[in-house]
Parts: sequence; structure tokens; C-alpha cells
Amino acid sequence: MEDLLQKAAELSAAIEEHARVVTGTPDDYPRVAAALNRLRSSALGYATACAEQTGWGDPFSDLEDDLTDEPEQGGEPDVVRVEARYEVRVNDLAAAARLLDEPVQADAACSDVVAKLFVRDGWNPEAYGETALSLVRHSWSAGPEATD
Repeated sequence: MEDLLQKAAELSAAIEEHARVVTGTPDDYPRVAAALNRLRSSALGYATACAEQTGWGDPFSDLEDDLTDEPEQGGEPDVVRVEARYEVRVNDLAAAARLLDEPVQADAACSDVVAKLFVRDGWNPEAYGETALSLVRHSWSAGPEATD
């Protein structure tokens, strides 16, 4: 329980830092990206600790479902560049293949199995447990697309 409270405090601090950066220096892409990555990492840490310590799932998993009634914007839509990088260790290829619930060729490459998992479920490597896969590191950022 103490670890979950610590993760909640880290998430709160990351939210506050993100708000300060995006309102104080919104054009400083490296600072905004760093604050965003810290926020995302803190949210994932909280979600993982919540699942491990309480048995409840990711409290953020369906937030986007709640945003379906967004108001329409006039003019050209904004373009946003999202960049993500995941490094995953395949601990047990057969166990990873079983996560797909579909036949996988015996000579399938690790990258094929990981790619199929990515496409199938939107990619949440922490949800698979450490037996099949383990997340080595990840990062992502989102920001305005440069216009020519």
C-alpha cells in the first residue's frame, strides 16, 4: 500500500510539472517532451503498482472512451506527431505466442510475435506479465507537427 501511495505522489508531482511547463514554456519542445514523458512514465508506474498491489486493472485504460463526444473544431485539423519507442525482451517466445490466441509458425521470429501483439491490442507490454515479455525501456512524446 505504501508503494502505491508513493506512486500516486510521483504522479501528482509529474502532473504539476507538466502543467507548469506547458503553460510556462509551451514552445520549448525538449522541456515539454521531457515533462510529458515523466508524466506518462509516472502514470504507467502508478497503473502497474495498482494492478500488482490491489488486483484492480489500469485506472487509465479506458479514458479515451470517455472522450467520444468531443466538440467539432472549425478550420484545418491540427497535426500532431507521436513518437514511441519500446524495447522489449522476449523471455519466452512460446508463452508470448500463446498470448495471441492464434496459431504461430514454429519458426516465427520474436519480432513477428511482438508486432502481432502490438497490432492486436494497442500495445500494453506490462499487461502480459514478466513470463513472456519484459519491458526493457520505453519513451514517447507528442507535439505539434512542424509545418513546411
